[in-house]
Amino acid sequence: MAEFAPTLSTRVNWFPGAILIALLVGSGCARTALTPACPQGYTEDGATCVCQTDQGCPLGMGCNDGICVCHDTTCCPAGYQYSTESQTCVCHDSACCPKQYVWKEAEKKCDCGGQDCCPDGYAFDLDAQGCRCAADACCPQGFGYDAKTKQCACSSDACCPTDYRFDAVKQDCVCAKDSCCPAGYAYRDNVKACVCVGNDCCPAGYTLDPTQGRCVCDPNSSVCGPAATNFCDTSSGTCKCIPPFGCPGGQYCNPLGFCQSTQGCTRNSDCPANTFCDTAQSQCLPDSGSNCSLDSQCPFGDVCSTSSHSCTPGCAGKDANCPLKQQCFNSSCQPHCRLNADCPLNQFCEPATGACVTESGRLDCASCDTQEGQAACGASNGLCVGGFVNEGQHSSFCGERCTQNEDCPSDYYCGSLIIPCNGAPLGSACRTDTLQTGTVVTCQTVLFVNEDGPRPFCTDAPNHPHRYQDLRSCAPTSGTCPAQALP
Repeated sequence: MAEFAPTLSTRVNWFPGAILIALLVGSGCARTALTPACPQGYTEDGATCVCQTDQGCPLGMGCNDGICVCHDTTCCPAGYQYSTESQTCVCHDSACCPKQYVWKEAEKKCDCGGQDCCPDGYAFDLDAQGCRCAADACCPQGFGYDAKTKQCACSSDACCPTDYRFDAVKQDCVCAKDSCCPAGYAYRDNVKACVCVGNDCCPAGYTLDPTQGRCVCDPNSSVCGPAATNFCDTSSGTCKCIPPFGCPGGQYCNPLGFCQSTQGCTRNSDCPANTFCDTAQSQCLPDSGSNCSLDSQCPFGDVCSTSSHSCTPGCAGKDANCPLKQQCFNSSCQPHCRLNADCPLNQFCEPATGACVTESGRLDCASCDTQEGQAACGASNGLCVGGFVNEGQHSSFCGERCTQNEDCPSDYYCGSLIIPCNGAPLGSACRTDTLQTGTVVTCQTVLFVNEDGPRPFCTDAPNHPHRYQDLRSCAPTSGTCPAQALP
C-alpha cells in the first residue's frame, strides 16, 4: 500500500510599492523611513517574498529553495508522521487509510480490513485479519484451492518438479522418469512406478527374478535362517519356517510355513498344537488338559465343561452350539429342519416339529407319456412335462404344480416350464400363456445342443421354446429324473 504524503509548503506574497504610494499620498512630500519590503527571514523575489532561513518558517518547517516545507511530524496532518527517509509526511493511522483499509503497525502499511476491498477470488479471514485466496483462480498455475486445508494445493503435472507427475490417488507428485528413481530401479509406465530391475535393489540374500518381476530368496544363502528350522521355498521365492520351529517369541509356525502371532485368534484352529484359543482374550493359551473357558471356544455340537475346561459333546439353549439342520434338545444336538432344503431327498419339513416327512400321493419325477396329458400324473395337480430335463434326456416326467420353492420337496425347485406339443401337428397353436397374452405360441421343432435330432415343442420364436410363466411345476435341481441330492 503506497504511503500517503501531503505536500506542505508556505510562500509569502508582499507588495511594497502599494504601501509606498499610500504613504506618499497621506504625508505629502515628507521623507520618511521605508517599511521593510519582506518579514524577517524572508527576502524579496520580484513581487513575492520568499524564505531565506528556517527562522522565517512556521514551527516544524524549514526553508527549501525559498519555500517553507514540513520537516517534522508537528506540521503533518492528523494521522501522518514525518519520514526522514522519504522526507515527507506519510500515513501512520487508520484515520488516513482509504475506505475499508486499516493501519497495521507491524507491517507499517494500510491493508484491507473487510471483504469489500479483497480482490476477486479472495475472502476476508477474520482470524488473520486479512484477505486470503479462496478459489482456484487465485492459486498459482497447476494448483487448486483445497477447501479442507484452506490452501492452494498441487493438482496437476504443471506444479510437479521436473521428471515427476501428479498422482491423483496419492494427491502428490511422484517420480515418472528413470532419473528420479532410486539406484537399481527404473520407471515403468505400465505400472506408473519405479520398479526393481537388478539385484542391487534386492535385500541381502535375495536376487531379482525377472520372470516374476520381484526379489526372491537365494536358496544358497543363509538369509532364511538356520536350515534346521527355516528354508527358502524356491517355488514362491519366500522364506518359510519348519513347524513348529523357526519363529520368534509370541509367534508360531503355521501349517503354511509362515510365522503367525498367538495374539488375535478367533478359534482353536488359529493356534498351534497343544494350545487353545481363549476368545475372551483373543489369545492362544497352553492346553494342559484345558482347552476352553467359554462355549464359543468349542466347535459346533460341543460345549465347554465347567469341571474339566475341555470341549465335550452337548449344547445349551434352543439353537446355540448346534450345527446347521440341528437344534438343541435336552442338552443334545438333534436333527431339526427349518426349510425343505434341510431334509433328505424328496421330503418336506414340518417347521412346528422340525421333522422331515414324505407326502403321499406325489408323483414328482415319475415317468409319463405326454400323449396321456394331465391324467398320466394325477387328475388334480400333476403335469406330464419334459421341459425341465437336461439335454440328451428324451423321456417325459411328472411335475407337480407349484407357486414357490417351498411347495416342492427337498432338492426340487419351482420353475416355469417349456412343454412338448403332446401330439399336436406342427404349426398348430399351443395353449395361451395367461400371463403373456400377447405372445404367439405355436408347435415347432426344436434342436437342443448335444441331442441327435429335433423334437416338437411349444415355441415363441424359431428354435426357442416358450417358457410358460403361468405354468410352474416342481423340477429336480439336479436337472434329471430321477432326482439326485446335491452336495
